[in-house]
Amino acid sequence: MSSTPATSTPCPPQRFEYLDLLRCLAITGVTIMHSAAPLLFSSAASEVWSGLTYSSLCLFCVPSLLMISGALLLGDSHPLSLSRFYGKRFMKILVPLAAWSVIYYLVLCLQVGDLPHLFTFLKRFFTGLWSGPLWFLYMIVGVYLMVPFMRPAFSDTSSGRGLVFVGITFGLHALNFATRLIWEQELNRYLSGAVIPYYFGYFVLGHLLNSREVKIPGGKPLLALLFLACAGASAAGEFAAKGQNTMLPNTFFNYQQPLTVIMSASIFLLFKGWKPAMSQKRGRLVRELSSLSYGVFLSHVLILMLLTGQIPLIFQPGAGLDWRTVHPWVGPVLTGLATLTLSALLTAGLKRIPWVERIVP
Repeated sequence: MSSTPATSTPCPPQRFEYLDLLRCLAITGVTIMHSAAPLLFSSAASEVWSGLTYSSLCLFCVPSLLMISGALLLGDSHPLSLSRFYGKRFMKILVPLAAWSVIYYLVLCLQVGDLPHLFTFLKRFFTGLWSGPLWFLYMIVGVYLMVPFMRPAFSDTSSGRGLVFVGITFGLHALNFATRLIWEQELNRYLSGAVIPYYFGYFVLGHLLNSREVKIPGGKPLLALLFLACAGASAAGEFAAKGQNTMLPNTFFNYQQPLTVIMSASIFLLFKGWKPAMSQKRGRLVRELSSLSYGVFLSHVLILMLLTGQIPLIFQPGAGLDWRTVHPWVGPVLTGLATLTLSALLTAGLKRIPWVERIVP
């Protein structure tokens, strides 16, 4: 990973090792969250608690991916060529999006017993009717479209514009969180719809936390405690919502709510500055997994379906790995780590095949 330093002379690209580590943690969180998802619909309270705990601990994953992108793409005051910026990044999105859309569409046809149909595929492709990870690619396209216009606004971190931007964005979602809790109603959609969505807030927040020195009075122990406390409160809040009809579901289990913002900022700062020696095996392992993380994100749902028997090519349903393996508190972790490992191996293999490597850039 690299970003271009804001100087007039060419410099070697700067590498942020801690962003590699955060990306690895985020992609691990994605696989464990999806492995634990079936537990959320269990009729047994103990299993629901397991699913909510793992899901809440992993709420930082998507925000962290956005924050990493913001840390790398914002802050440069140099003029930006729109054609070069869009051409470089959209080819890394549109080719994988098209290829994996075909793959997941064929899987869907296999599962429901339908024959593939071009018109149906195009409808799903353009409307985004997909399960799995592809929604993130549609979202990041929208973010990248705005980056050339956002970057000049936030190039000067001393101006305070970034802090105000983040405050407005997440302040509005905090207000929506309050209205959901108090009145079981969403914030007025004409107000909320007129303000930039939460993912832009994380994008700018990542830039701010990366470019500014942030001192926390309690240091890293307080950051770890904040992370765990917010995850626990999110799990408890969502469990309460499931047991009564007086609270809207997913009030706590979403990426916009204030506790998730605190979790995401805490884990970002907790690992900020991590820089292993180049000779250390863990550093090389983190850099390698980080380079495979995009392909893991794209392929992990397919691997998860194969491991759990949703696609009965390797295992029959109930005969493979899933949340029931060993114990509901163990199964999601085993399944998630197995999914992560196999997805990484698949990505590494695809990267070695000419032309095919473009679907896992």
